[in-house]
Amino acid sequence: MADRIQAIAEATDSEREAYLNHLGWTENPFARAPSMDEYVLPSEGSIADIASHLTDYTGPVLIHSEYSGVGKTTLLQMLLDSYADQYETLGVGEHNVTAYELIAIVADQLDIGKSSSTKLTERKVADALAEDDREILIGVDEFGLNDKDTLHVIQFLNDLDSVRVIMTGMTSQWEAIGGLGSDGRAFQRRVSYELELEPLDKDQAHELYKRRVATVTDHPHDAYEELPVDPLTSDAFDVVYERSEGVPAVMVAAISNLLGLGAYRYAELDDPEISAPLAEKIDYANPQADVEPTTE
Repeated sequence: MADRIQAIAEATDSEREAYLNHLGWTENPFARAPSMDEYVLPSEGSIADIASHLTDYTGPVLIHSEYSGVGKTTLLQMLLDSYADQYETLGVGEHNVTAYELIAIVADQLDIGKSSSTKLTERKVADALAEDDREILIGVDEFGLNDKDTLHVIQFLNDLDSVRVIMTGMTSQWEAIGGLGSDGRAFQRRVSYELELEPLDKDQAHELYKRRVATVTDHPHDAYEELPVDPLTSDAFDVVYERSEGVPAVMVAAISNLLGLGAYRYAELDDPEISAPLAEKIDYANPQADVEPTTE
């Protein structure tokens, strides 16, 4: 059985390699995380607003969306990378951390070291940063702020003169903070800027596809517009866009799946095209994973 599975895997790899060679691609660009050159920015104005609020900092910057897979985490990482020359950047990616875990992660990443409690660790962080001239940018991804104590740690970090905070999360998480009472509502008021990410429009969806393909061909990124959507037909691309509702992660997973099927068809039928009927047959993730159902 193991030998048969290995033989099937090798045959599949061979089909995929032959298909990519036919397309002139060095790899499947939809089977990995995007590079900075491939990410489709929400808008130049939104990025400029984030930059302005970080410069004239009065409170945390929040990136949220009601859609899962719309690009919050990727945008946060790009911002941290982009500001690495200006700030000492650190990211907190653990979901639903306790107050102590959150401040301990920050203290460890700043090479300050944690103490035995939340308050002692906060004091240690404050004293250490008061003694040096470091400017810190903290990214808290998918914050999941589930209690008042965790909110207090974020607020503590926010109030340090040398610290700026960017958070990402689902819109439902953000709205639920208000349900924690006066502390939650006060925290919401302290957020200085909110960017709500929406799904891609059709032009942005084409940009996403072509930017990814540009990375595995000899096309420069600033010339991505010249690329077609081959091997997808235009109708197949429309199906992918409509079924994914423009949510990038859903689109990317669907296209990667279709490329696997395209490799099989190319091997069996010598037909590289990915048609609309084929795009209709595959499964798509729920593009509105965080949207409450409507009743009409």
